[in-house]
Amino acid sequence: MDPEVAKLVAAETRLREVIRSIVKRRVAPGNCLSWRMMFEIEQEAISQLEEDPQLDFHYVNMMASPSAQRRPDGEEPSGLNGAYPLHTALWMIQEAFYHDRR
Repeated sequence: MDPEVAKLVAAETRLREVIRSIVKRRVAPGNCLSWRMMFEIEQEAISQLEEDPQLDFHYVNMMASPSAQRRPDGEEPSGLNGAYPLHTALWMIQEAFYHDRR
């Protein structure tokens, strides 16, 4: 495997693991996933991975929302309503919330 592809795969795998862990810890059954919570989960995951010496953070950051967009912004339910472009990390949060919790 190409070394750059391997770095991207490692970053994607770790980001997905960290997001799943945060969602399990933070989201109680029956709770709504708000935009505020999605951005908080994303920021927590990114912060955890910043210090990981095994990862090239450049690849983690490529999957995150632009830092200017990472802000809590309301309690309305998140979703595919066009309010925000869903970057890879936000897709992972949606996946963990709606699919992994079954």
